[in-house]
Amino acid sequence: MKWTTANLKHANYTAKHELFVGTHTGSFKHLLPAANQNPHAQSNLSDLSALDKESCVTTLAFGNEAQTEILLGRAKNVAELHSLGIGGGVTTRSINFTVAPIVGLARYNNNLIAGIGNGQIQSISLEAEEDSEEEPAAASVIINTGDQMDHLRQCPTATHIVATGGKARQNNLKVYDLSADGKQIFNSKNLPNDYLQLEVPVWDSDIGFVDGPNVLATCSRHGYVRLYDTRKQRRPVTHFASEEHGMSFAALVAHGNYIYTGTTMGALKAFDTRRMKTHVHTYKGFTGGISDLHLDETGKYLSSASLDRYVRVHEAESTVLLYQCYVKSKATKVLIRQLSEQQQQPRQSSDDEDEVDHEVKSHKNNKNKRQLKATPLDAEYEDMFDQMPTVGDSDEEEAPEKQTSTATKRKAPKQALKTKKKKQ
Repeated sequence: MKWTTANLKHANYTAKHELFVGTHTGSFKHLLPAANQNPHAQSNLSDLSALDKESCVTTLAFGNEAQTEILLGRAKNVAELHSLGIGGGVTTRSINFTVAPIVGLARYNNNLIAGIGNGQIQSISLEAEEDSEEEPAAASVIINTGDQMDHLRQCPTATHIVATGGKARQNNLKVYDLSADGKQIFNSKNLPNDYLQLEVPVWDSDIGFVDGPNVLATCSRHGYVRLYDTRKQRRPVTHFASEEHGMSFAALVAHGNYIYTGTTMGALKAFDTRRMKTHVHTYKGFTGGISDLHLDETGKYLSSASLDRYVRVHEAESTVLLYQCYVKSKATKVLIRQLSEQQQQPRQSSDDEDEVDHEVKSHKNNKNKRQLKATPLDAEYEDMFDQMPTVGDSDEEEAPEKQTSTATKRKAPKQALKTKKKKQ
């Protein structure tokens, strides 16, 4: 499929999916590519009136294995827990932490685990109901990973394992066991110094679990992708280092033997963990930096959020662009999940379409008002035009008069000649 900036849906995209998108402005949107009539309709799941400059969505993750809960974190110290009902309803619960921004969220033993940008991992209990009179429990710091954290990721198969990463050597990849009171079970080690005996720069911008809790992959803003095996050694077992100038990886997701990475320059590449010398796939269609990646349960469909305000779905194996939707704001996070049979229609009416209809109606009203102002009505002038005969009627009435007048003019000279002859 050719490169395009319009909303599109491939004819072969028949999978029943729905997308959840977090944006830079703080809006949380729901898309339904499986809809037949309008697959690009958008509905807002958050209160737009409560958003401010610090409401940017910084993390988005599923809270359970059934994918019926969504954990949303913002640039401020507020996290949201969205529960997706069977009939399409959504209930939202807000939880406040002590520090901001929130760079990662996880749920373990009815506790909400949050990774903070200053390197702290905080925990807060979710036992208190939202409608109860009990005050929510205060967040407690359980782990200090360093002085900066860029991402926190929970292992999908072993929920008690979380991994963190950040900028600089003291904030490199670390793995913790929440079941053992946050005990650190792995700490990565940097590569040996380069040929100038200089330390290789470290910046783990994103993390992904490849094969259970033991094999992890990281990408960096310094242009490398590394694969770790916590059972073998602290240094990466294999890695890819880009020789291109300005190559900066910002997002990563892994499934099976493949690692999918997105760069700040709008390049989406896939690597094979068995051969990390170069990438094996390249996905096209981007005009802005890729901010987040997410795979569906099968690993066949790769969703991506980009700063060019588009959300896309590619087929992971064939690299075909299947779906593209303009979301009006810079997309920062995205989730994709299989649509249940009971949810065939969007759970809310499209707020964006209502806004467009309102704008169109207001534009038409303003246009009519301008036309009325430009041509003011004059009662006397209109009355004069009403009394005037039509052009067709006037022509028909005057036609016989013209014929008689011309006939008399022709007869006049003949009669004059006859009178002269008689006189003579």
